[in-house]
Amino acid sequence: MSASMAVPVLQLMIREEFFRLKKVQGKKKRDAEQAEKTRSEANADHTADGGEMHKDEGIGGGAGGGGDMLNEGKDEDVIF
Repeated sequence: MSASMAVPVLQLMIREEFFRLKKVQGKKKRDAEQAEKTRSEANADHTADGGEMHKDEGIGGGAGGGGDMLNEGKDEDVIF
């Protein structure tokens, strides 16, 4: 295959890969929107039944959560 033939083939491969990535990105977005819709409906049903919603308070997890793993101290070295 000569160089003049290789360039169009490579350009076609790049376009196909770009198209595939856009399709995957679109599917992930649709899946995330569907999951959020399902989650919000379940939360609404839960609160309608008298349940209480708890929110994540970020690093540290609030009053009952865990600590920050980066500041917990250094682990001992493991010797095999």
